[in-house]
Amino acid sequence: MESRYRSMLAALVGAVALGLTVSAQQTDPEAYAKTLEGAARVARMQVPRVIETLVIPPGSKVADIGAGSGLFSRPIAQHLGRAGVLYAVDIDPGLLKIIDRRAKEESLTNIRTILAATDDPKLPEQVDLAFICDALHHIGNQGAYFKTLAKYIKPGGRIAVIDFSETWPVGHEKMRYSVTDLDGWMKAIGFTQTGSHSYLDNSFFVIYRRS
Repeated sequence: MESRYRSMLAALVGAVALGLTVSAQQTDPEAYAKTLEGAARVARMQVPRVIETLVIPPGSKVADIGAGSGLFSRPIAQHLGRAGVLYAVDIDPGLLKIIDRRAKEESLTNIRTILAATDDPKLPEQVDLAFICDALHHIGNQGAYFKTLAKYIKPGGRIAVIDFSETWPVGHEKMRYSVTDLDGWMKAIGFTQTGSHSYLDNSFFVIYRRS
């Protein structure tokens, strides 16, 4: 059993080095959180630059969909200030416990964790921005998911997506999709692309606004 766990963890570490987000329900959430926030992935994701690009007004309400360990949740919450709210959304309760703990350690009182369903983020209210990083490829029916997500976005609100652009990890071929696919899903729910950024290694970064 121990050797099997080590093999699984080694595979997970390799996947995260490529920027892969895997459900932490497959392994230990604490170990998974450490790989999600390893030096290589932190450097690759350029968190401060991404937040700057998003231009989020302080006091906004933001949902981090597939929040994982909270790599983006915590700095976005800090940027929002006490008047804002960051909803950290994930389907794994173990990861949400980690986010709650780290938020307390960092005195971030504006983070709210949400245990979501696979087809519904279950947000308690509409938000100004839904942010999805390295998670959309794990959703089984993206078109249907976005129709549900749209109900939680305020008029004039935005959806931002970061995901693989070129090289996909082995075993994820069936999860592959393109920005063209994403544009189609967004158009179907009444959102228009307002920005596309290519500075992240092997990732697209696209922002949409409700028309």
